[in-house]
Amino acid sequence: MTITKGFTLIELLITLLILGILLLVSTSSYQSLFAEQSISHVVKQVYYTLKFAKSEAVKRNQRVYVQFCEQDKLWKMGISDASGCDCFTPQSCLLGELEMVNELFDGPHLTINDGDIRFSGSQASYGPLRFSVETGSITFTNSKGKQLSVIQSAMRLRICAPDQDYMGYKQC
Repeated sequence: MTITKGFTLIELLITLLILGILLLVSTSSYQSLFAEQSISHVVKQVYYTLKFAKSEAVKRNQRVYVQFCEQDKLWKMGISDASGCDCFTPQSCLLGELEMVNELFDGPHLTINDGDIRFSGSQASYGPLRFSVETGSITFTNSKGKQLSVIQSAMRLRICAPDQDYMGYKQC
């Protein structure tokens, strides 16, 4: 009697089929996780930039602007003490003597649709007095269609989800 070591073709095919199913499920989960993390990161970046601009306006005792700029699906955000800076032009967005431009995202995982920026001229502004803010909002949509908004009201800045509670943020 001879004993052969190894796998039969059927055993090998079943193993490959199981591995393929596991890979398919994990890839889908990874894409959802990546979509959630990308929207969370950008929304928090905008939120903290707007808070920073508000505090700088009070500290400097002058109006400070946050400009949202888009060029070929690349989004940037610039902070300036002059209205209407262009985030893609070097030395255009200056706060004092420092250039203040942050890259937000480049399109494939997040989008800002027409009408999703509800600040005047795609620009938020903060005055030196406590409640001298321009109200508005900006809404981001991830590759899974989920949305988060950063909303500046006269009294506070907040993050919320337009459609339903999402990622721990309440519905707007």
